[in-house]
Amino acid sequence: MSLNLEPALYWMTERQSIKTKKDRGDPPPWTLDPIIANFRFTNVRREDDRVTVWIRENIREPYADHPNLWFMLCIGRWINWPNTLAELIAEGAWPDHAGFRPEHMTEVITARAQRGEKCFTSAYIIRGAFGMPKAKSVSEITLGGAWRDRVVMAPKMRRTLQEAHEALAEGDYWGPFMSYQSVIDMRYCPHLLAQAPDVETWAAAGPGTLRGLNRLHGRRYDQPLHQTQALTELLELFALLKRSTDVNLDLSDVLNCCCEVDKYLRLKNGEGSVRAKYHARNPL
Repeated sequence: MSLNLEPALYWMTERQSIKTKKDRGDPPPWTLDPIIANFRFTNVRREDDRVTVWIRENIREPYADHPNLWFMLCIGRWINWPNTLAELIAEGAWPDHAGFRPEHMTEVITARAQRGEKCFTSAYIIRGAFGMPKAKSVSEITLGGAWRDRVVMAPKMRRTLQEAHEALAEGDYWGPFMSYQSVIDMRYCPHLLAQAPDVETWAAAGPGTLRGLNRLHGRRYDQPLHQTQALTELLELFALLKRSTDVNLDLSDVLNCCCEVDKYLRLKNGEGSVRAKYHARNPL
């Protein structure tokens, strides 16, 4: 079936307009679309999202030359909550020295939870392995495994996005989605994957992206879609969106846009709800 670009262009234009109005200090409402006004959507560009900005300013830039930057970015995406990340850094539960211990990370996160403070992002669904607490599972099983394999893993984080993704995805409880989130952070780091040969030719489509592609191509949103076909369609969409908008897009942004278009159309068509509503007092 042929590609219908209109839903993607509409969502991108409306969402980018909101960012422009907010940045220049306009008061709400920033859109007349009730769906976009009342539900939380990411920015068009992942680099503009609040947590990504924090990771850029507090991890990517200050640790730009650090040999463990790749692993710091993995921690950044699994936690994805700036206050927790800042505390991990302040408390020395951070891989910027030889004495890093995943168990210390567990201790710091557990103490935050006991104080009633938020520890992890609500953007991703993360569950503990084997029924253990999330803090221990993420710190010691998922991230801990990557840390223990760091001598083998580190070189793979400097070659191609695809190789880095495959290496992470083989780890315990990583999976393709979280692996891709970490790899895209590395994609913007000069000493990691910024110059990788596949930054504009390879991507790993998650469930939301696949649903969005199906909708844009007039298929059932839940139709199975192989990664090979998904990548072909994403590259086509990437080329069309770059020609049709003035937004400086990365290929990874197209995946996020597909996911958000799926969310938008799901709400518009009355096919279900989403987890996060938007309140104007909070950053969008």
